[in-house]
Amino acid sequence: MKSSTWKPTKEEREVMEAVWMQVKGACEKLKEETNAKDEHIRKMLKEMADRYYS
Repeated sequence: MKSSTWKPTKEEREVMEAVWMQVKGACEKLKEETNAKDEHIRKMLKEMADRYYS
């Protein structure tokens, strides 16, 4: 069974970019306000993605 490759539209790409900027800002704020390092942020984002999108 061949899976289809999703190609986002221009509007979808713009939404994803806006969301990514919000996530990036939240991660930077978390790093400033706690002792979280990049590896902690990476693990947290992976756990969230696995929980909600698997």
